[in-house]
Amino acid sequence: MSEEVKEFRISPSLLVPLIILTAVLSFIGTVEIALNGSVGGAFMCRYAWGTVSKTMGIPIMSLLVILLAFPFKYLRGRLSPSMLVSLYIVGAAVAMYGIGHYETFACWPVGFARTLLYTEPEFLPVAESWWWMPPHDVVELIVAGGVATDWGAWSGAILFWSLYLLVFYLFGSSVMLLFRRRWLDIERVPFPYVIATHELIRRVSGERGLEKTMKWFIIGFVIALLFEIQVTCTYVWPWWPDLLAWRGTAVDETSPQGCVCIYPNDPIESTLVWWPGYTKNILPFLVYYLAPLDVLLSAWVFFLIVVILAQIAYMMGYYTGVFDMGSACRILGWAGSDISPLFGPPYYWMWVTMIGGTFAVTVMMMFHARSYLAETIRLAMRGGRSPEEANEPFTYRQIYIFIILSAIILLAFCFSAGLSIGTSLAVLIVGAFINTVAAAYVLGLSGCGYIHERALWPSWPLRFIWPTAPQNYSADWIMSHVFMHTGLNHVTHGVQTGAYLTIQNLKMGGLAKINLRDVFILTTIASIIAIFVGNATRVWIINLLGVARVPIWGSCSVTQWCDNDFERYAQAPPAEFQFTAGAAGFLITMILFLLRARFVWWPLHPVGFILATGVAPNWMREWNAMLGAWIAKFLTLRVGGSRAYEEYGVPFVSGGIAGYALSNLIAYLIGTVRFFIPF
Repeated sequence: MSEEVKEFRISPSLLVPLIILTAVLSFIGTVEIALNGSVGGAFMCRYAWGTVSKTMGIPIMSLLVILLAFPFKYLRGRLSPSMLVSLYIVGAAVAMYGIGHYETFACWPVGFARTLLYTEPEFLPVAESWWWMPPHDVVELIVAGGVATDWGAWSGAILFWSLYLLVFYLFGSSVMLLFRRRWLDIERVPFPYVIATHELIRRVSGERGLEKTMKWFIIGFVIALLFEIQVTCTYVWPWWPDLLAWRGTAVDETSPQGCVCIYPNDPIESTLVWWPGYTKNILPFLVYYLAPLDVLLSAWVFFLIVVILAQIAYMMGYYTGVFDMGSACRILGWAGSDISPLFGPPYYWMWVTMIGGTFAVTVMMMFHARSYLAETIRLAMRGGRSPEEANEPFTYRQIYIFIILSAIILLAFCFSAGLSIGTSLAVLIVGAFINTVAAAYVLGLSGCGYIHERALWPSWPLRFIWPTAPQNYSADWIMSHVFMHTGLNHVTHGVQTGAYLTIQNLKMGGLAKINLRDVFILTTIASIIAIFVGNATRVWIINLLGVARVPIWGSCSVTQWCDNDFERYAQAPPAEFQFTAGAAGFLITMILFLLRARFVWWPLHPVGFILATGVAPNWMREWNAMLGAWIAKFLTLRVGGSRAYEEYGVPFVSGGIAGYALSNLIAYLIGTVRFFIPF
């Protein structure tokens, strides 16, 4: 750090307690997610100590550990920033790796192993031969549960899936180290969740000068907490007044995530071809408020453009039968991709954005940073530590070595899983680099994990190898699809997780003026502990309770696991259509980038286009959250300027996100009670 600024270090004496805390939280969090999953409903798929939603990759535990540390402030007098940031790093690693999203819970190693029980006899010998698969008779025991864990039989599965998470962590975190100075010091990419959490840390640590804005923090905290308590009570007691219409109506249904699915008999749904519904979830409204105004404006403007274009296409003869389907089918094309404005012709928005838009974002990140990257290469070749590297956790030579070695390790892991050279390179270049750079940048700018939905699109680079499905299943086919599809289905599913965790922790370290080398080392140690403890605990708790009581993935053949099967592969448009749509998306996104760079007055941001047409924001129906956040932020800046935003808006949002996190703690405790004492 610069000499003018005091730099805090993470005390080495804290390392052992932090490691123990990581292991304990990973164990408790995994048990809790199993117990609440057994209760079901909102306790299974709304509340979390890991992450929630496909777009809101907020590690809830990172907020909870800070909130739970608050009472100790009165015992010690003051909690140091380095202590709170250390807790934050541990909580983030535990949430992302040790607990995860519920769909991540037991997805691996247990869920994947469970597919042995449903795999066709002709392929079963192949699946049983994989070194990471437990014996068939051992897997059978998890159906009923109530058995002691055979650690020897499960050790291969625990090791394989732990290595899977680790190799992608190593590569993603290394790439984020390279882009750190460009994104955080030069571009000042906000990372909304980190801004909100840093505001919480400032208040818990007792930083002076925040007293006059404390009431706005408390107001946001109370509003979000009361909102979520109302939702919780709606699920717990049938007689509780449904003030937010969370139980649904005759024309719509609200999912536990807060997504409103519209039925065909809704007046708007029966008129507009593209009406995906909307969200009632308070969290995206809060997070998106911290995103740049032009990104929010562009997102809902492009959403309106898509609505208009879909209506025009319907008048031209497309989407026949669309008014017989509800909004969920229209989004993901469950009744046929040709009837989905998002997946089908004439626009193929899914392929336009998720292939071409994603590729363009990464290309533009490289293009805008071309002089920066050239400088890092020059400094790496020169050796030593230059003044430009003074604030970096490592020298650029070390960072490039990390990238090269982690890429080799990732490829070696893919080979060990049965992938060929071609599919391994596709996983590395597209899955681990192109998708990750774009996803991390968009998350940093908007707070949205736009890339996280596995339906159809992620295997597009495999079309170069298999334009159509082959004749027989193989390990190469199955595991490459697992890494490409399931690997990005949620923020915590592994491929992008390490990049998200690293860049956000480095952002926090910079805001709190903590030594960044310490931040990265603690992030890595906590991630390793959380990964192994989390995977081992998943195996143990499922053997104890059984899948009959705790619902998890895996009730299908391994050949059908998450878009693996040939039939699903054929449901997507032919390769030439995907590549053509991808090329169009690349051009559209590049043009938007160039217009923004050339004309100061140009109002539409390319990331807004990505958010409006991307899969996850549409699946979570968050267009209205972006609109609401834009209106609130616009009025804040118009009425009170940047001072009002800093003194009222940011504290309110930070308090709201903290209140939301606390509600998840309360809800999980209620769910745990219901597991043992149903009521």
